[in-house]
Amino acid sequence: RKSCTMVAARVFGIFLLVCLASPTFAFRAAIYPTTRHVAKNILPSRPAAPAVSRQRLRLNSLRMETNPKELRLELTLGELCKTLVGTCTSGTLCTTLPVREDFDGLHRFGPQSQATVEKWEKYGKEYPFGTLVSYLLNEQGQPYMLLANNAAHTRNIMANPKTALYVQNPQSPGQKGARVTLVGEIEKISNPQELKDCKEFYADRFPDQAEPLEDDRFSRYFTMYKLIIKDIYYVSGFGVTTCWVNPEEFSKAQADPLASFSQELLDDWNKKRQSEYQSLARAFFGSELDLEDVDSPRITQLDRFGFDFRFRFPRKDVQHDGQYDIREYRIGFRNHAMSKEEAQSAMFKILQEAWEKISGYDDEWGDLDNPPMILKRATDLEVAQQSSKPMTVTGAQRD
Repeated sequence: RKSCTMVAARVFGIFLLVCLASPTFAFRAAIYPTTRHVAKNILPSRPAAPAVSRQRLRLNSLRMETNPKELRLELTLGELCKTLVGTCTSGTLCTTLPVREDFDGLHRFGPQSQATVEKWEKYGKEYPFGTLVSYLLNEQGQPYMLLANNAAHTRNIMANPKTALYVQNPQSPGQKGARVTLVGEIEKISNPQELKDCKEFYADRFPDQAEPLEDDRFSRYFTMYKLIIKDIYYVSGFGVTTCWVNPEEFSKAQADPLASFSQELLDDWNKKRQSEYQSLARAFFGSELDLEDVDSPRITQLDRFGFDFRFRFPRKDVQHDGQYDIREYRIGFRNHAMSKEEAQSAMFKILQEAWEKISGYDDEWGDLDNPPMILKRATDLEVAQQSSKPMTVTGAQRD
């Protein structure tokens, strides 16, 4: 029994030495205080004369985990569009209604249309027509669509192949949500091998539409189309960013790895972390904006590089009493989050740092070589859209 006790003691001693010598262990102990300490707003006491300072351990860990080859703060426009369009599987196909002369000599949009069009409007006065369609992207980022030959949008395409596909994530509806419009010309898929691959791809993704794809009479009732993209229009939200995006950049871009679950995380965080959001706003932007409390703080966008943080606060000048300013900032993760667990961990680190700053423990972090990156994305909506150079945050906000 005495021998077993001695062996166990030696093993435990070796384990302790390994842990204390590990920078990663010390780094995590520094930024993840136990529940007992957090609940009491007290961090573990600092050793009187540590051999290696906590700040140095944290810096070493940051240098090890940061990839110097890709020091980016946000997705490119091409990646933003590819992420949105690649996540969704349906959109609004916008075609133009051809005006035709009916049997009674009147000009209508279709054989059963109840409206008539004056003859002077017939030429150069096409009307837009939107319908819901399912789609999938091929390797070049071109949407594949299965359309019925007798559908209204198919008849419109036969007269004018110039179309647009509008896409918006249904989990982020309204003007606050990002949306993309793909503008181009639609054409039939005529290459036999491409058509075969497209059918298999489509049937695998949409099992409810597999039956007509496998029917011998497929070409009689249905046709596979693809949209050749000429230009792309992107809107990131209400009063934020609107711009045209290069189709070549969109074609080469890859969707963000967090795309399939980012909205789920945002909904959960925005519902449960309002108190932490208050700390985040005061810690990083309180001195610059003279903040005490903010209203409606929320995260509007999440990807592997970081997140967009938006809030509003009351104006303090007499002239605008009762009115609010709106701010949106891009806050970057120190380490890229490539999975759901890594995104949750990176977010926790940012919130933990904010809590320590407003709790008076900012001296524990010191003036770091690698502070969190912050980019001002939008100011109040009464002013024209503005952007500024990237800013960093250490103990206090600075440009």
